[in-house]
Amino acid sequence: MKNFEKKLDRMMQRIWEESGKVRLPEAPDANDAWMRLEQLMDIQENESIQKIAVKQFVPNSILKPKLIWAMVAAMALIFFSPILYNAYTTTTIIAERGQFKTLALVDGSTIRLNAESTLSYKQGFGDNHRNVTLSGEAYFDVKKGEFPFIVQFGSATVEVLGTEFNIHARGSDMDVLVVEGSVKVSGTEETKDVVLIAGQKVNFVNGNNPGELEKFEHDKYPGWIYNRLILDQTNLKRVCKEIERKFNVKIEFASADLGNITVTGIIEADEFNPVMETLATLAQRSIKFEKDTYIIY
Repeated sequence: MKNFEKKLDRMMQRIWEESGKVRLPEAPDANDAWMRLEQLMDIQENESIQKIAVKQFVPNSILKPKLIWAMVAAMALIFFSPILYNAYTTTTIIAERGQFKTLALVDGSTIRLNAESTLSYKQGFGDNHRNVTLSGEAYFDVKKGEFPFIVQFGSATVEVLGTEFNIHARGSDMDVLVVEGSVKVSGTEETKDVVLIAGQKVNFVNGNNPGELEKFEHDKYPGWIYNRLILDQTNLKRVCKEIERKFNVKIEFASADLGNITVTGIIEADEFNPVMETLATLAQRSIKFEKDTYIIY
């Protein structure tokens, strides 16, 4: 404030000095002269105040572009650090369309990953946990260990009690079947926990909770690991989705209602053309190839 007063005094002195150099008309009006002087003082004062205000209150980031980039970099680091850390500490395995992968985990367990599926697990697997996350379909051969083997898929989990089992989790279409041993399946409600033993299967209701237990008797379940499509009143839409994933092709229906046709039988799925020929026979439909798409009529 003292500095401001000093500057104001200097401005007043300068104004009087400059006004002495100006030739005034004869017999000036005192009131008019004083008014003009006040206006000049106001102008000078406003300019000085604006300069001081700009200096005191304009953010340094406007005056210093380098500081802007430093602040942006710091904010980006804060925002992306959890994402980067999660990516760095997570192992993710992806089986694309037309692929089939077998994983040997450090605890001795083996996982076969079906086409268009993803499996991930956090750092420390086998040392302080055995938790994995699945999207798609996989067949698990789990070895006994110090920690429980837990599979998270969608909103459900499977806790392994030493077994071989398959999980199919594609959107709301989810099921679990046990080949050997037993597993505990949990949904979004605690009362919906169920235990499956060898030869049992459970489908999920609306993708949230396990429904009623079912038996399966075929010794080649799940069919995909034996290069087979095992169909039991399976709708054509689901069958074609499996074929698309396995052979990386595109299949469409001439009309939407054709996807609701159900088929029963076993299709050897080593080669694509025989698969489509057998499917056409089971569904009693014709199939044509147009451009890059197979169309079922």
